[in-house]
Amino acid sequence: MENVLSNPEKFVRAEVRQLVPYETKHMPQCIKLDANENPFPWPVGMHESMYSEKLAFNRYPDGMGQDLKKTISAYTKTSPEGILIGNGSDELIQLILLTFGGSGQSVIIHPPTFSMYQIAAHLTDTKVVEVPLLNGLDLDTDEILKASLSPEAHVVIICNPNNPTGSLFPREEILRLVRESGKIVVVDEAYAEFSDETLIPEIGNYPNLVILRTFSKAFGMAGLRLGYLLGQPETIALINRVRPPFNVNSFSQKAGILALGYLGEYQAQIQQIKAETHKLHEALTKLPNVTVYPTRANFILFKPSEPDRWAMELLKQGFLVRNMGVLPVLGKCLRISAGLPEENEGFMRAIREISAGSVES
Repeated sequence: MENVLSNPEKFVRAEVRQLVPYETKHMPQCIKLDANENPFPWPVGMHESMYSEKLAFNRYPDGMGQDLKKTISAYTKTSPEGILIGNGSDELIQLILLTFGGSGQSVIIHPPTFSMYQIAAHLTDTKVVEVPLLNGLDLDTDEILKASLSPEAHVVIICNPNNPTGSLFPREEILRLVRESGKIVVVDEAYAEFSDETLIPEIGNYPNLVILRTFSKAFGMAGLRLGYLLGQPETIALINRVRPPFNVNSFSQKAGILALGYLGEYQAQIQQIKAETHKLHEALTKLPNVTVYPTRANFILFKPSEPDRWAMELLKQGFLVRNMGVLPVLGKCLRISAGLPEENEGFMRAIREISAGSVES
């Protein structure tokens, strides 16, 4: 029989054809201020504790993550049955939409916000309904509620504090959405440790409230991919139906348990990151022709007069920042996260030089 060569692309789902791959820059020679990570190393003793653990890598991990759930339960003051662990927030977002979204259903998001919500929606064949932030910064609660009236709308995702703007939305506005929308409301609290604001105490009051948390930011574990969902046990059990078995590896589970045992040390790091973020914010605010937006996270969104040139000049000086492109209402912006103190000092010197060059030209 004659071998007929086919073009694999013709077999690709229509939703996937439209996707642009999520790309990150790997530039180890640069100072990374582009990914909202904790720049500090693990607390003293944590590496040693990790390496002294006798993990059986030839065996599958605990598929339910029971020990990690108990530790998270103590940290969040929630029931272990109301916790679902995942291979980073990205997997958990997809699991939520696999459970409550899909063909014929929609998810409501508030651009500008975290791009993975839209990607996960496309992958799960869930329609995206956008309700842009007011002035590019504030939650448009009334419009989100109007959009949620549609029978198709099953999920509302609120990022709080919001990435990339750093905005912290009033808790009463979010709770109003939870109470009045009647839909699954997912509150992504990836940066809650920096804002000191959380809706975790409200979980017991609302079966449609799901909170998304991560170890990637405050706990310095971005390289290990570990996140978790919090909700009422019955709601979490529904999402657990679509979770792949053994989705979180043994190493990451143990690292999560250890990290929460070093809570005091991490809280000291968080305070230092907040202080460094404030310093960077002040330095940017003092520059002419730069708009700096308020933040309650470990990153800052700002708009210089020439964002593309700034990003290029900073890269030449060894600083990798996130060029956000054109955001709704706000226009072209850059985003930076706080680095180590000495890195931040170098960054502030660099932006003063670049700003001075902009003024002279």
